[in-house]
Amino acid sequence: MKINRVGFLFIILSSLLLTIYSCSKSDSKEETLEMGYEYFPIDSGIVKIFLVDSISYNDNTQKIDTFQFLLKEEFLGFTDGQGLESHKIIRRSVLFPNKQNWESRISFFFLKTTNNLQMVEDNQRQVKMIFPIGNIQTWNGNSLNNLGRRNFQWQNLYATKLVADSINLPTVSVLEANVNNLIEEIFIRSTYAKNIGLVEFTNNNLNIQSSGTSGYKVSQKLISFSKP
Repeated sequence: MKINRVGFLFIILSSLLLTIYSCSKSDSKEETLEMGYEYFPIDSGIVKIFLVDSISYNDNTQKIDTFQFLLKEEFLGFTDGQGLESHKIIRRSVLFPNKQNWESRISFFFLKTTNNLQMVEDNQRQVKMIFPIGNIQTWNGNSLNNLGRRNFQWQNLYATKLVADSINLPTVSVLEANVNNLIEEIFIRSTYAKNIGLVEFTNNNLNIQSSGTSGYKVSQKLISFSKP
């Protein structure tokens, strides 16, 4: 079958346009891929205040104590001994009812890489988030320590939530532990809002015995956020 010059040029032009379109489409996909870095901003000067509700259970005395206080987290610049600018420190302090002064508490460090968000607390490093968000559904949050495997998993990706009782923002949640049996109840979950970071944290750890229940329940909710 013979192809004239016009037909040959048409085939070449069509192939060229198809190649350009395919490359453009591929580049577009890469540009729109949401890594999720904005769900934990690391700007120095960020100040967050949480309202914390805590319940303590004592199986020896059968006593249940409730506490409520404010927790302040301040993001500071930090450079470790190797000069890694990506290491940051979050300074913590608490304010109890009927008190005027904030009291210092143990701070923690974090490292935000292209692949994950790591937090170091009590000399233990955990992988709190994996980037891109949702690309891997489940990961070992204890992969960088010796505490044994703990599966972290994404929940409620990009669900809109009222943050600090003032603004609706897309959020993502990480379920860090979920155990419920005749002996113990453990439930840990963190929720992060776009351009703000952590906005809610739940940590329930109860041990159920014949003598009664021991342990605690902690609920932490963002009420104030500011950045420079």
